[in-house]
Amino acid sequence: MVAGVVLAYHPTDEILGNIRALREQVPRVFVVNNSPDAASRRLLDSLGDPAVTVLDQADNVGVAAGFNAGMRAALDEGADNVWIFDQDSTVAPGMLDALLRAQDREDIAVGIVGPALRAAETGNVYDADRGQGSAPIDALISSGALFSRQLLETIGLHDEALFIDYVDHDISLRATRAGFTNLKVYDTLLDHRFGDSVPGSFFGRRVYLSNYSPLRQYYMSRNRVILARRFGGGRWLRDDIRYAVRAWVKVIVCERDRPRKIGAFFRGLRDGLRYRAV
Repeated sequence: MVAGVVLAYHPTDEILGNIRALREQVPRVFVVNNSPDAASRRLLDSLGDPAVTVLDQADNVGVAAGFNAGMRAALDEGADNVWIFDQDSTVAPGMLDALLRAQDREDIAVGIVGPALRAAETGNVYDADRGQGSAPIDALISSGALFSRQLLETIGLHDEALFIDYVDHDISLRATRAGFTNLKVYDTLLDHRFGDSVPGSFFGRRVYLSNYSPLRQYYMSRNRVILARRFGGGRWLRDDIRYAVRAWVKVIVCERDRPRKIGAFFRGLRDGLRYRAV
């Protein structure tokens, strides 16, 4: 059995359609509610689907702990695979079949399997997500990722101390370190939003701004350093730094609240270097 897990944080009506689309491909879904207020619970309860269980957390426990809560529930119920999503992603028809076909490859020890990505705002497929079939990749984003029970029993669940950003990089790199090969599947596309995805202008060119909060900038900075210390360099770090440089150009030129975000970035660098449990 494949069970789905969806992480919710102050969700909007959009999450209902995402869960219904997921339910068309899996018999069981666990929704982890990281914002257990009355409005969130009322919205999630409106699904009225007995195959969907809402797991209210005591507070916002973070992405890692939230996903882990749903994954544990799925595994306890006997799932052979757990398929995880955040609330900003929409599953496409036939996606699970494409992921399972890739997972069945016998030429490698398959680790995490995930779909290629398409920008939900524009419908554009990212350059790195164009291709055919499946191919090895260092790190997959959490949303849309498929984990086998065997893999999770070998490498464990997400590192909850990371809280939010680079949680997906960490578990992907741990899978690689354990001898597994993570696969990106180009034959299916996940519509995904990064951050607020607010339209803006960059030297006269229309761009979409993530507008991550200072808190998110702190965790991105801190956890990037932690993972570099934990796993060393490599393609994953080179790709990530290129992405971060482009993102920070837009932060400095276009985004609001720049002084606080820059301060959070440097505090994250400091705390990443001080972090002991590497």
